[in-house]
Amino acid sequence: HLAARWAAKEAVIKAWSGSRFAQRPVLPEAIHRDIEVVTDMWGRPRVRLTGDIAMHLADVTIHVSLTHEGDTAAAVAILEAP
Repeated sequence: HLAARWAAKEAVIKAWSGSRFAQRPVLPEAIHRDIEVVTDMWGRPRVRLTGDIAMHLADVTIHVSLTHEGDTAAAVAILEAP
């Protein structure tokens, strides 16, 4: 469960980095603290951003999917720009 949430944070970082192709990376040191995976009352995951990454992705919708089975966890993040 926690590993899937960590994987979601990594997926968001990789999607953001990929969206900045050919541009200098702007990842702050403690970026993982600025990305939180929360769930609604039905258990659906959502990403909540704070700090620098929230400013960079202010107009972006983040879709995230998490999975885990046994000792394996994975996540996918898709950034949707307006």
